[in-house]
Amino acid sequence: MDFREYVEVIKDWPDPGKAVCDISRLLEHPDVFHEAVVTLAKPLLEVKPNKVIGIEQRGVALGSAIAYYMGCGIVPARSIYYLPDGYDRQVEIFPFSRFADRKLAIVSESIDPGDRVIIVDDWLIQGTTVLAVKKFVESAGASVVGIACVINNMSETRRKLLGRPEVQSLIENLETDSFHPRD
Repeated sequence: MDFREYVEVIKDWPDPGKAVCDISRLLEHPDVFHEAVVTLAKPLLEVKPNKVIGIEQRGVALGSAIAYYMGCGIVPARSIYYLPDGYDRQVEIFPFSRFADRKLAIVSESIDPGDRVIIVDDWLIQGTTVLAVKKFVESAGASVVGIACVINNMSETRRKLLGRPEVQSLIENLETDSFHPRD
């Protein structure tokens, strides 16, 4: 299946010269969504994860389906914009480079020592958010055993920063005409 048919590149957003990739159509079509989940999850079954971290917003949607398919728990990395005042669970805060006015949070107690975690996001460009989440997982005594995304536009230099594990993706090096990955 050519998943590129289900991804829309929105140019000059959120700023001129930038772009975002919208995977909404991939999520909307049941057969395409199912195929995407199976394609990403199946190779990761062999690493025996027990938790999936889905990065806001589409990574949570996709990660939830992958977690269900694999029989894992889902841990959302969500915008602190959505945390209510007085939220009483301790959260770990991460920079979220896509929107400067928001940060991501993960409930700290959601990751236990020894957990085997897969991180899911929709589009990897620099991998900054995934790297921050990976460092948190490791600081909690758990390990990241897989990374899955719809689109992987990371350069090899940036990919090496993540170390192991391998990145599973549906689309490699999607040309957006607005964004050119830097090393």
